[in-house]
Amino acid sequence: MSENPFGVSNPEQVDADYIARYFVDLHTDLPAVSKQCNTFIHGARGAGKSMLLRSLEPEVMLKTRGENKISDLPHIAVHVPLKQTDFGVPELERLDGYASTVIGEHLLVMYAMFRVARKIEALASYIPTKSARSYWERFNYLFALCSDNLPAKPVHQDFSNSREALEDIVQLCEKEFMVVRNFFVRSPFRKEPETYQGPLTSFLDFLLPNAEAIKSIEGLPNAPIFLMLDDADNLPIRMQRTINSWVSTRSTNSLCLKISTQLGYATFRTIDNRIIESPHDFDSVNLSSIYTSDQDRFYRRMREIVEKRLTNAKINVTPDQYFPKHTEQEKRLQEIRDKIKEEWEAKHKASDSRISGSSRVNDDVVRYAVPRYMREISGSNRHSHTFSYAGFRSLVDLSSGVVRWFLEPASRMHDRVVEAGQQVKAIPVGIQDTIIRDWAREFYERLSPFIEIDDGHEDKAPSEHDPNASLHSQGHETEIYIHLQNLLSGLGRLFRSRLLNPHASEQRVFSVVIRGDVPRRVDKVLRLGIRLGYFQDADYAAKEALGGRLPRIILARRLGPYFNLDVSGYAAHLSVTGEDLSLALSDPKAFLKKRTTYDRSPNPQQLTLDFDGIDDNGHTDSD
Repeated sequence: MSENPFGVSNPEQVDADYIARYFVDLHTDLPAVSKQCNTFIHGARGAGKSMLLRSLEPEVMLKTRGENKISDLPHIAVHVPLKQTDFGVPELERLDGYASTVIGEHLLVMYAMFRVARKIEALASYIPTKSARSYWERFNYLFALCSDNLPAKPVHQDFSNSREALEDIVQLCEKEFMVVRNFFVRSPFRKEPETYQGPLTSFLDFLLPNAEAIKSIEGLPNAPIFLMLDDADNLPIRMQRTINSWVSTRSTNSLCLKISTQLGYATFRTIDNRIIESPHDFDSVNLSSIYTSDQDRFYRRMREIVEKRLTNAKINVTPDQYFPKHTEQEKRLQEIRDKIKEEWEAKHKASDSRISGSSRVNDDVVRYAVPRYMREISGSNRHSHTFSYAGFRSLVDLSSGVVRWFLEPASRMHDRVVEAGQQVKAIPVGIQDTIIRDWAREFYERLSPFIEIDDGHEDKAPSEHDPNASLHSQGHETEIYIHLQNLLSGLGRLFRSRLLNPHASEQRVFSVVIRGDVPRRVDKVLRLGIRLGYFQDADYAAKEALGGRLPRIILARRLGPYFNLDVSGYAAHLSVTGEDLSLALSDPKAFLKKRTTYDRSPNPQQLTLDFDGIDDNGHTDSD
């Protein structure tokens, strides 16, 4: 069986060889990630944040940069995955006030230090035994200080090699992390609150001095540690404030924080309620917006990624050959493009217009060719004239700036061809379209409500009013998911209706600009949609906003096949009010009828439309 070139692996479970083999360098797009500074890296799940962080690890850099000496590296990067299973559990919220903050920071510090110690232990072959022993002594001295258990004289121990000394540190950190976590987990079973008696480490007293000591270890680079806190929005908000306090120290000479989030980081305030700010305390990059706002840049990156994966799988074709377009559809689209050019030239020639230039013609072609074709096939038998989303460029557009959203359907396509007993040199158009439409439908229907019954009791998500729970532990109530699905339905059907309107000046629409106040319940649903990848947020400079900017919400193009939308290239936006969106949360059909009564006609005052002919997916009866 041929290797699937698009298989997706958990970034935490792959080794340096895998990363070096498959990773395409994105640092030229995101220079702040590799700079000696604190950096927040935001992006939807699957955008490539974890792989980007892991590409900075010393073992990977030695392979990808061709470096021979680890001591020449500009930093030591340590990946610290903040899993919801470790830090999203409700037990961490059972303590209140100062005790919760201090013990919570100790838990976070020991987990981070455990990851750092494991990384240094993995580099033991570069470190002389004497230097490892010296660091062991420094570590134990710092830990004793934080334990209020400083021995009368320095502790010494003989080790036969570096690895023994460093492994001893790993075991101590792992044990302390588990002890503190069990203190939290067992607290509900105690009749009386137990006073914590253990060590209390902190960023300034323990983590930072250890980073400074590691810089002095012989054989390692005299460079800062990049502590890469991955998925920090899994942390309770109180712990997010702790990380913000670490950022505010600006201790980047010895330790730089690289903090990734899935767009759910809830606060930028510190423990003492100060606000950390960019660029004074940190740099910030958003993978979702940087590639959504520059689709050509993302297209180039995806081409590099696909070319590398095809080469690794010994498939000697280009991405466009591997993912071919629908030939007949492309032929008809070209005829429509030529017709639009003829119409444009005839119009301006007849009006004796002095307007000239290919840019205006091409603009009309981009705006109107696909909408005209979609209107043409909407009156045909839908089973024989369904719009095809096949082709490499189309698949890139559908992935909405999220790398995994390209790889996952591509992997399914490859497997489908293999199941048919064929040698995979290209993905047939029919398989591309089948997988893409299933993939879009699954994404939409994932929000459909379902009920789980367990002994007659219903599990409840953490309250939205809990000030300390992470955002990822909120918003899982059925109602908000129904509201989000209704909003997607209303917007998707509105955009489809606009696409089928030959009188609209802008027929290709994929976003809305919100004017006026946004009701709180609308804001909650939009934020949930952004965190889950159904929307990307941006802003819009409106002339009437007196220099201000209005929020702009972009529908994920992954939903394009579900609503039969044109996903190619740039699309325009529509203006809506917060009241419009509030209506869509509960009644998407009423929202559609209200919005499109005006949009559908060049003379709206004389128009009355019946929208019962548009189904829940934006399809017409004959579509």
